[in-house]
Amino acid sequence: MFILFFALWLLMAGTMTVSTCLWGAAVSGMLCWYCRRTLGYQWQWRRYTIRQLWSAVCYLWNLLLEMLKAGVVVMKLIYTRGRNMEPKLIWFDTTLQSNRSRAVLANSITLTAGTITVEAQNGRFCVHALDASLAENIESCQFQKQLKELEA
Repeated sequence: MFILFFALWLLMAGTMTVSTCLWGAAVSGMLCWYCRRTLGYQWQWRRYTIRQLWSAVCYLWNLLLEMLKAGVVVMKLIYTRGRNMEPKLIWFDTTLQSNRSRAVLANSITLTAGTITVEAQNGRFCVHALDASLAENIESCQFQKQLKELEA
């Protein structure tokens, strides 16, 4: 955790001088102490931690690609004259169990251009799509499969 706090400090500082590193080390140490003492946070290495980390990186990569693809589709919809958009509301249920995974799914859908999560309650999602083509197979998207893998 110290390394993550220190890396975040360096990213926000923008420069790498001796004084920046010393202050970053001091602040990172205090934050680690605070998280362990007050919040009860303990880092435990488990056999599946590295696998989950790799799955999370793959998920973020897939999210970035889907955001780019959806952005291109939305640009085509906007700049193509004579194209009639068909906005659509879609309701679907998810098999994700944890609230964290459901929130990540809702935010991932909203981050992709042309779709927004209108409601997410008890595993039931309502998604508004700018066009019906953006809503195809949204109930069985890759996001859900990867999040299900992260839950396991």
